[in-house]
Amino acid sequence: MNNRTFRMQRRYSWYIVLTGLAAFILLGVVIYVNVSNMMINQSKNNAMGLAVIAANEIDGDSFETIQSERDDAYFDVLEKITKYMDYSMLQYIYTMRYKNEKLTFVVDADPKNPAACGEEYELLPEMEPALHGQACCDSKLIKDKWGSFFSAYAPIFNSEHEVVGMVGCDIRTSDIVDRLTRLRNVMISLITIFAILSLISMVMIAHDMLQRDQLTEISNESRLKDVAAGLKKKNRLKDYTGMIVNIKDFKYINQQIGFYKGDEILRRYAHYLSRLITHGEYVARTGSDNFLMLVKKGREDEILNVLSPLDLSIETENGKQLLHIFSRCGVYPIEEGDHLSNVTNYCTLAINSTRGKDSEDYAWYTDSMSAQMVEEKDILSNYRQAITNGEFKVYYQPKVNIDDRSLCGAEALVRWIRNGSMVSPGQFIPILENEGKIIELDFYVFEQVCKDIRRWMDEGLNPVRISSNFSKLHLKNPNLSKQVLDIVKKYNISSDYIEIELTESSGYTDFYALEKFVRDMGNAGIYTSIDDFGTGYSSLSMLKNINVDVVKIDKSFFDSLGDKKQNGANLVGNVIRMIKDLNRIVICEGVETEEQVEFLKSTECNIVQGFLFDKPLPVEQFEERLKLPKY
Repeated sequence: MNNRTFRMQRRYSWYIVLTGLAAFILLGVVIYVNVSNMMINQSKNNAMGLAVIAANEIDGDSFETIQSERDDAYFDVLEKITKYMDYSMLQYIYTMRYKNEKLTFVVDADPKNPAACGEEYELLPEMEPALHGQACCDSKLIKDKWGSFFSAYAPIFNSEHEVVGMVGCDIRTSDIVDRLTRLRNVMISLITIFAILSLISMVMIAHDMLQRDQLTEISNESRLKDVAAGLKKKNRLKDYTGMIVNIKDFKYINQQIGFYKGDEILRRYAHYLSRLITHGEYVARTGSDNFLMLVKKGREDEILNVLSPLDLSIETENGKQLLHIFSRCGVYPIEEGDHLSNVTNYCTLAINSTRGKDSEDYAWYTDSMSAQMVEEKDILSNYRQAITNGEFKVYYQPKVNIDDRSLCGAEALVRWIRNGSMVSPGQFIPILENEGKIIELDFYVFEQVCKDIRRWMDEGLNPVRISSNFSKLHLKNPNLSKQVLDIVKKYNISSDYIEIELTESSGYTDFYALEKFVRDMGNAGIYTSIDDFGTGYSSLSMLKNINVDVVKIDKSFFDSLGDKKQNGANLVGNVIRMIKDLNRIVICEGVETEEQVEFLKSTECNIVQGFLFDKPLPVEQFEERLKLPKY
């Protein structure tokens, strides 16, 4: 799952929660409106029923005779309607009469501010049904000098069943308002609680998503940091061992099955690691194919023993494929006072020490690794200034034709002269290669070689073909061929004097890029060579499919040359003959004895390189060798 999908999921989660909240609010409003209407209607109906009851008790004939508060009939009506003032829902009860197009009060039971007998009142449209013999009620809140209220009306009939007046009952609106206020407050409380719960849920969902690796769905580094901080606070982090684990040669697996299937491998690998841990242990993906585990001390060997290999069956375009997944692991037992950051650093140092060592996939941290890290940082921090100051010098190791012992070529090798001392290439080259800085250094050396060849030609010296080393990292550069040819053209030198040397493992890293580069160089008349032949995994495939001009036999082939039990001589001889049968030039490196020279003559390998003739020479000494090219 990529970041865009993650953002969409989080956004849709918010939409769902907000939509749910809006629906809940709408439902609350609908419920409130309906309940409030029901309460008001019920109060109105009750008031109309009470008005009807009161009206039925009044003698309409006597009612017609009332002219003032002194009439006996007045007191009789007042007595009958006053008893209804005890009803809690009523605010007022009164009688009215409509005569000569005037509506007037007759008897008002209001104990505090009664309307006078004969006092006029506006005839409202809501009252008219009562004047026609039908009980009715106000459709809206009425406001006058007595306040705000709803009123119900019922007709008073005389013995002739004629309407002679009406009873009015004012509903106590404060009771309705109180009940509606309580209802509204309940609804607001429910909506608020729902909103808070929704927000908490959303925050928890977002927090979980932010702390979960979106590809593998296990914890990410952020969650593990929180876990480690909690353990440290409880002084329990020291009870754990940190283990950084990754998939060995995962980039080659990606190249083999594609990145989409590579993601599937990562998901299944993450779930496999999750099954290895027990309660109270933790695993998180920290990026790419790297995983950090916190396991309880004493369980390290148990996990290491089952970590590799992991057999995974995966569907590819060519059908089902079984992959044997091997792991690398760096282990550090956490000590008192450690934080997750230095645990990660120590585990990283340990796992980095296994790189390039096919027999060592697991390593426990040691203090010497920190010293090595300091050395690496020192080299990296001083590398740029060393380039600027010209501290990197090009040395040339001669190649000799053993038939006549003549100089026939040389290999350009870089040396770092720092503070008057030489830094071993074994110290800085692997570090620069790991950091990708070797690319710049390779071009620095190659350009110096082209400068020297140009100068030798200008000074009348006869140059020989110089091979310049290029790291396999260059093969990731689609413009590599053009950059090499541009430098050759810049110094206007013949391609006959140039040879580009790559290691055999370059083909294992990117076979097709190497094939294209060799073809481009061949088209330009520049020789290419494969160094360290026989030390990698793809030797025969390289010879068969890539048309390099030169194959350099690694020194390790000569280590057992005199050991009859290992058939060293037969092996070297057959390899050399096989290469020559493919029309490749063979150069043997590391020749140190005359016995080796005589053996190579018998195999018809006539070009060698080694301390028997010359070690790598500074440019001034090599120029003297150019002047006297015989050994």
